[in-house]
Amino acid sequence: MTIYYMVNNYDSTMIMSIEEQQCIINWANKYYRYFKPNGTARQYYIFDSSDKNYSKDIPSCIFLIKNRIIKLENLNNCKQEPKFKDFISYITDQGQIHRHIDKNINNLIHTRFNVIVQLPLKGGLPIYNDNIIQVNEREYIRCDSGLYNHYCEKVIGDKARIIISYGFLVPMSPT
Repeated sequence: MTIYYMVNNYDSTMIMSIEEQQCIINWANKYYRYFKPNGTARQYYIFDSSDKNYSKDIPSCIFLIKNRIIKLENLNNCKQEPKFKDFISYITDQGQIHRHIDKNINNLIHTRFNVIVQLPLKGGLPIYNDNIIQVNEREYIRCDSGLYNHYCEKVIGDKARIIISYGFLVPMSPT
């Protein structure tokens, strides 16, 4: 697995500025109690404007970051993954993502671009294809989640793991 970085005017290896990161952390800390539960100490919120409960105060930088990834990864012609779309994940002490592979659609790979907004004090690192991926806050990583098992380490401590996951259906590469 490879960590993908964006070169921008904030920092040569980061996909978001410190200000954008703090804005997202503040918003997530304020609203995570209203996110949908998804296992022990796990909540998530799908950014879906067709949802009647769609929050109008979602930070605009969440969509700006997505546009940066679309441009960097050349995803303009890729459809959005229809089930989980784009979401924010908020995992607290003792929570973790279970090992799984997501469903592909036809010849399109369910692919997620996971932005590391905040890491916990201990644990919470992503594990793709049984390899722990060393990541830093404000970076993003591509996960071909329809091809490889993926999950994360258990979160330990009072600092939540906050990830934004942008979902796309990416054509399989010719072999």
